[in-house]
Amino acid sequence: MRTRLEKGLGLQVTETSAGINALMRLALKGKIAGDTYYLKMDKLAFDQAMKGDEGEDYYQMYVQQRALGLEAFQNEVITELGACLGTGLHQIVRCHNYDSGQWLLMQVVNHPKCEFATALTIYWANQPNYHYLKYENLEQASQDTKNLSRETALLLNQIEVKAKLGKFMRSITVPDRNDLSDFLDRKNFDYANKPFIEIPVELRI
Repeated sequence: MRTRLEKGLGLQVTETSAGINALMRLALKGKIAGDTYYLKMDKLAFDQAMKGDEGEDYYQMYVQQRALGLEAFQNEVITELGACLGTGLHQIVRCHNYDSGQWLLMQVVNHPKCEFATALTIYWANQPNYHYLKYENLEQASQDTKNLSRETALLLNQIEVKAKLGKFMRSITVPDRNDLSDFLDRKNFDYANKPFIEIPVELRI
């Protein structure tokens, strides 16, 4: 059975250690920091939407977000992430539900201790092939204001830039194609020809 925290994150796997639980809480807080849905509600609508959830971790975090305001709440999360090592950031990404937006993932990717293994996982979990089938490159996808997946394209482009520059840490074992198979939908990519020739060599699997 999933814990309340796991339900809030949308996770299916039970984690039990105190250290993992603390990182899961930070992952949940980061998820909420990138979500303005409840922030925009008036108090009556918020109370009605959250009725019965007052004992949940996410309820307390949304209350805190509403009290502090979005920017202050996000800054608090950024400060807490700043104390994380690369292994902790990797665990936070493992706790992230990929339907929860890209704000938290962008903070992880831009963290000075972000591991290449973490960035590679984020990259393929967000399916860069989708963008390359529609655009010449990710920079073009990022600049298209009509692109409904522009936020994801910005994240992926940032990973590509940092990977090319060798800016990620390299102490965690890098996942291979088998490790990332759930994100690839059994697809093979022809890196010798367009459009996938534009995917940086550093990120190919």
